[in-house]
Amino acid sequence: MAGAAIVAFGVLLVFALFRLAATETEMRKNEGDNMLWAISRTQSAALHLDASITRHAALRLSTGDIERRYNILLSRLSLLSEGPQRRYMTDLGQSKNLAMAERDIKALESEILGLSFGDTAAVNRIHDVLGPLIEELGRAGNRSMVRQWEATGARLDQQRQSILQVIVSILAIIALGIFLSVSMLRAMAGHQRSLRSFKREQEVAEAYRSFVALVSHQFRTPLAVIDSAMQRLLRSGRNMERAEIERRAEQVRTEVAGLTKLIGATLDVVRLEAGQVMPSPETCYVETLVERARTRQIAETPDRVIEVQIASEVPPSIETDPLLTEQILNNLVSNAVKYSPETEPVKIRVSTLNKQVCFAVEDGGVGIPDIEQAKLFDRFFRASTSAGVPGTGVGLSIASQLARLLGGQLDFVSRAGIGSTFTLRLPIASASPQVRSRVQNAET
Repeated sequence: MAGAAIVAFGVLLVFALFRLAATETEMRKNEGDNMLWAISRTQSAALHLDASITRHAALRLSTGDIERRYNILLSRLSLLSEGPQRRYMTDLGQSKNLAMAERDIKALESEILGLSFGDTAAVNRIHDVLGPLIEELGRAGNRSMVRQWEATGARLDQQRQSILQVIVSILAIIALGIFLSVSMLRAMAGHQRSLRSFKREQEVAEAYRSFVALVSHQFRTPLAVIDSAMQRLLRSGRNMERAEIERRAEQVRTEVAGLTKLIGATLDVVRLEAGQVMPSPETCYVETLVERARTRQIAETPDRVIEVQIASEVPPSIETDPLLTEQILNNLVSNAVKYSPETEPVKIRVSTLNKQVCFAVEDGGVGIPDIEQAKLFDRFFRASTSAGVPGTGVGLSIASQLARLLGGQLDFVSRAGIGSTFTLRLPIASASPQVRSRVQNAET
């Protein structure tokens, strides 16, 4: 009977885990959410382009905004016409209409990009093409929403049934557990350890899944911009002026530089997770650390003002890892420039407190809402005020971890709409006995 109970226990346990895994897999499905988002963003791009064209014809605005919105709309339409998205739109019965709309829009490309002030006839022709597209996207969004609701209802029914089966299985397992001997209890203890390990692996997998989704999105946008610029060069390169070609080449170079930074951030995350980052402290001059961070940012944004103020009580040097310290300061200064108006100077103030050197980077930018500040150093988290600014959400997390590796800490004070001050606090003397020994010998 004990052997039969063990077999039954194993069968019920496998069944329960199978149902749990199946339920968890169903809960991960979000194709409808992604497609509804893609459709709505495409419709929004079409609306913005239509509005920009109307404003330009009436108010004589810059054509740069029209070109940018036109390229965004083309990239969105291309996204809906590729791979799984195309199959999804075909299932909704919208793929042919979208393909025709995309063809009609491209046929009017010269009129859109060369629109002149007061040309109402061209505006009407463009509107006649964009209007049906916007309506088609609206219908596609409605159909996608209905389809999503139906799929969600079916998943909920299936999940309820799975949960009920799991509950019944657990009750049976408990009854069998009471009957089993001490050996069965040991087996259950082993199972609990396995379950905890499974949950930990699941959490890690979820974290990396979020990271991959974020990086995928961040890669897709610059690649779409590069592709759009190259398509434009292929179509009209022979008729373009050299200045226009150089502008588009510079745009491509900017996007490539952004991709390079993104890859660097990805590698930093991997190295930190693997414990491959170890500080190598040495004697570093405070003024040199600050000036390198300032010079590097000025090279990238020469029009920005970065002020440096070092208090008189600050020691000329500290013991720390110069590369890791510069990486933290570069991140803080770059963020301050990126999230503050061009007219606002960025200030770097250096002071001392409790045998620590405090590097405070202050900006007058968008700030961080109070409700989101507790999550600011979490991986992949980005504040709501950072919408529209490119980033991965790992820079501050890496900086905080590096600060702890150096024996210090990174904290901040921020108010939404007013600005933020991030402060890196590092010990004046390193905790490394090798560095202390070299300094003492040098003093002797």
